[in-house]
Amino acid sequence: MQVPNNQSLSAYRIAITGNSHVSGLGGVVTSIIKQISGEKTAESQMIGHGFLDVSVKSTSSLDVLANDNWSHIILQGQKYSQSRTTNYSTTGAQRWIASAKDAGVTPILFPEHPQRGDDTEAEYVYGLHQVITAQQASCIAPVGLVWDRVLQLMPHIALHATDGNHASALGKYLTALVFAEIITGQRIDSVSLEPVSGLLPDEQLLMAQAVSEIIFQHPACPF
Repeated sequence: MQVPNNQSLSAYRIAITGNSHVSGLGGVVTSIIKQISGEKTAESQMIGHGFLDVSVKSTSSLDVLANDNWSHIILQGQKYSQSRTTNYSTTGAQRWIASAKDAGVTPILFPEHPQRGDDTEAEYVYGLHQVITAQQASCIAPVGLVWDRVLQLMPHIALHATDGNHASALGKYLTALVFAEIITGQRIDSVSLEPVSGLLPDEQLLMAQAVSEIIFQHPACPF
């Protein structure tokens, strides 16, 4: 089944399922969308929690996805081996994707950003999600690839929280820029963004340019 294209809708209703890496992300994504989309509205809600192979077992979450008129769903929490020695099932992710498409919802896989100091993890995790979309078509947000590019351009920017794993406020903002561009279809480097605490205007523009550059090089959606 083809991936529904809901970029032109006048109201975005974004469902999210995942673990701690998506905590607070929806509010940042919808705030950016409202900045760049004029009179369009945006809202988000968590409808599932944990890894995808666990959250997909919740019939109530799948019922909410099917019946609450969502435009998009962000799917985070595909298990992967940090040692790269174990292969985990992707059937949970595939079932989420299929259920979204059945409901006319645009599925967006979220391969999370790399841990601090690991310059190969982003490509690895992104590749794992490409394997999923080869079996069940979906959008993929190239979050880790964007992080790699921004850290290459601005190594002083603290995108990670103190644990070196989760995103800082600036890291979450960068991730949200990726999703805002994918959801709306508007290049984030061509719109006016409100200033962000902790970022100089030139740094914010460089972030936006990195997002649009990577999405241009690695198209998120098959439409």
